[in-house]
Amino acid sequence: YVDFYHFHGIGHDSFFELDKESNWIREVQDAKSEGLIKHISFSFHDKPENMIKLVDTGLFESVLCQYNALDRSNEEAIAHAKAKGLGVVVMGPVGGGKLSGLPGSVAEKLGITVSSSAELAVKFVLSNPNVDCALSGMSNLQMVEENAAVASNAKPLSQEEIEAVKRMMLENEKLAQLYCTGCSYCMPCPEGVNIPHIFSMMNYHKVYGLTDFARNGYKEIGTNEWVPGRRADSCSQCGACEKKCPQKIPIRNQLKESHAAMG
Repeated sequence: YVDFYHFHGIGHDSFFELDKESNWIREVQDAKSEGLIKHISFSFHDKPENMIKLVDTGLFESVLCQYNALDRSNEEAIAHAKAKGLGVVVMGPVGGGKLSGLPGSVAEKLGITVSSSAELAVKFVLSNPNVDCALSGMSNLQMVEENAAVASNAKPLSQEEIEAVKRMMLENEKLAQLYCTGCSYCMPCPEGVNIPHIFSMMNYHKVYGLTDFARNGYKEIGTNEWVPGRRADSCSQCGACEKKCPQKIPIRNQLKESHAAMG
């Protein structure tokens, strides 16, 4: 059987409109009645108000959505889901890796003792009483061990520490102008532009001031086997990427800005 069956990336209106043709709600409920599914869930990239609508249908038992110190737009919807008895699972607790790049001095300035910026990011999410689980991407054993250690630490951030992190992120609003989780839903680009890598490098330049690092990383596109694709100046302005971006980033304009800064 399947413990948690997720309807992936659904929106309120489109979900029920498509159900008229597919009857997938009835089918998944039948599967649950037969014991093939334990819990009916959904993952979410839409607006917070639509998440609340989906929660209020009474169909779902858990939700998977984005939430981290950089993007707290789902905070109220998460609280609503928890109040309605749903389990809440968070994706992107480290903001697609962006929060792991914060200078080590950040936590020190906030008076918070952590071993890394990634630990601070994960602890921030897990300190929210409405969050049951956080899914943090890992690519090596060190990351696995670090995440396990953070999750095993019974001491969450205090309310004062949580508020300090929130204030710091609000002061860093310029990051939101080019906020990209690295989900790669914008890909593939018809022209081969490596949008996720470009935006990652732009954040290093624009937010953290690591301009030399960002420019070197930008130059690696198409010249390093680990960084395939083309640079921002190859964009044909077709707009296909913007239609697929769950964060609704104005990608074409941001690509122009990125090339001007790093090209």
